[in-house]
Amino acid sequence: MYYEREMTQNEIAAALDLSRVKIYRLLKQARETQVVRILIDWHIKRSPNVESQLMERFGLDEALVLASGAADSALLLRQVAQLAARYLEAQLADGSSLSICFGSTTYEVINAIRLDFQANVKVLQATGSLSHALKEFDSSALTRQLAQKLGGEALYLSCPLLADDARAAAVIREQAVVARSLEQVRRADIALVGIGDLHPQTSGFLRAGVAESRDLQAYREAGAIGDMAWQIFDGAGRLVPCALNERIIGVTLDELSAVPQTIAVAAGVDKAAAIVGALRSGAINSLCTDERTAEGMLNGAS
Repeated sequence: MYYEREMTQNEIAAALDLSRVKIYRLLKQARETQVVRILIDWHIKRSPNVESQLMERFGLDEALVLASGAADSALLLRQVAQLAARYLEAQLADGSSLSICFGSTTYEVINAIRLDFQANVKVLQATGSLSHALKEFDSSALTRQLAQKLGGEALYLSCPLLADDARAAAVIREQAVVARSLEQVRRADIALVGIGDLHPQTSGFLRAGVAESRDLQAYREAGAIGDMAWQIFDGAGRLVPCALNERIIGVTLDELSAVPQTIAVAAGVDKAAAIVGALRSGAINSLCTDERTAEGMLNGAS
């Protein structure tokens, strides 16, 4: 009645004999539960010159740079995610496989994929699950939702993201069902990842309950600059020796480097150094970011 017939909330309240407040709450609930999804498909303007510089400087196969993105960080992320979603849609061919390392950035990319877009693909959960995850980190649920959205098949990684210790992680990885799933992830045609900067105010590690502020501080003091696929790396793209890296169960940075196309999506000037470190890992060959972040990468990288 509201979206299709364009009735006002007052008209709906009168027709259903409910209060206007009740109608408002029902409409709000519909958006929160994604019964109703709103996608603003604005014209995307890119910066070809900056894209060429990124590709030359970092040896990328593809760079997508949003020109003049929003100043608000949340809106900027959604804009970059929409750019990434349009690119991803063009890459997905019938019968291909897509592995996802879930986080706030990849969550926004998934939301930005058009509702009418269909692709007969396998969606692979590339990292384990969290028992009490926020919606953007609920990897198994999002794997299922994305597969349903695309009209494809979901393949899950049935294990926790974080083992109790390195020995437990090794045992879990050797379990037949986990080993088979990880092998499929390694053989994916495309991988989609985000990049974190380990900042206590924005890090997914804190929001997901994987680490605490003091842990992030210790990693940074040890030379860590960012994280990708829940693994912590330094400015040269090397894994930082730490217990957390040994406890994570999922695709590794070395394994991502063997995927034909690994697409990283990251936005915000504060992430420039972390993105450069991620590129130096050799795990990424396609990058989607915004113009100011890209300029920070070009000006700060040596």
